[in-house]
Amino acid sequence: MRRLIAIAAIAAAIMPSTAWAWGSEGHEVIALIAASELTPAARAKVGELLGGDVAGAMADASTWADRIRRVRPETAPWHYVDIEIASAGYDPARDCPNDACVVAQIQKDAVIIGDKSLAQPVRAEALRFLIHFVGDVHQPLHASNNNDRGGNEVRVVIDGARKNLHAVWDTNVVEALGNDPATVAAILERQITPEEKRQWSRGSVVDWANQSFQIAKNKIYATLPGKGGTDAPIILPSDYAAREANITSIQLERAGVRLAMLLNKVLGAYRR
Repeated sequence: MRRLIAIAAIAAAIMPSTAWAWGSEGHEVIALIAASELTPAARAKVGELLGGDVAGAMADASTWADRIRRVRPETAPWHYVDIEIASAGYDPARDCPNDACVVAQIQKDAVIIGDKSLAQPVRAEALRFLIHFVGDVHQPLHASNNNDRGGNEVRVVIDGARKNLHAVWDTNVVEALGNDPATVAAILERQITPEEKRQWSRGSVVDWANQSFQIAKNKIYATLPGKGGTDAPIILPSDYAAREANITSIQLERAGVRLAMLLNKVLGAYRR
């Protein structure tokens, strides 16, 4: 009930405007939640690495990894991990060859950020990647694959528009929460309980990926109308995105809390 009330409040508080994609709004919401959860020591170091206002700098950095994909194509596989729906969960040998997946890159970036022997620009780049990748691993279709490139080959129709399933989870489900990242982040953060923060801060990046995978397997693919596939489009209910608001809000909240936890861990005790 608490989450339903909060989601309704978001919709009531925000007037319609230009829609944002997951690559901007969703990532910015996560970064803003994380910024508010930083310890003073971690906040100071993030400010040194990114410059400027910490919350604003983190929000801007949250979309950087997408902006540079065309000029750095080797980074493209770092945004996701293809865990096959028929499997039991993440297998690094099968799902992350040569560390080319989001799980391995989050782990690597966290180490780089905390290594004070490295040059500051190197650490700053790792921080930009980390802010984005923690968001990516919490998008369920970035952590799953049904022989369809994470839902990219599943054609759907929603509100009369032809899209693919991955795009719906990149855009529509976030837009259903509202279109101002700062407002959405503030409302979502207020509904996170201390116990949820404790629970979500436990576990590893692998656990986070497996959690996203299970959501994709049991709550997205398993509930699609019809058989699914790539031959004919699946007609999604017009309120599909609104129905998924609970999953979306929780995943954004988890990502924000976990991103802050990582940064507090690697930067909170940092000494020059």
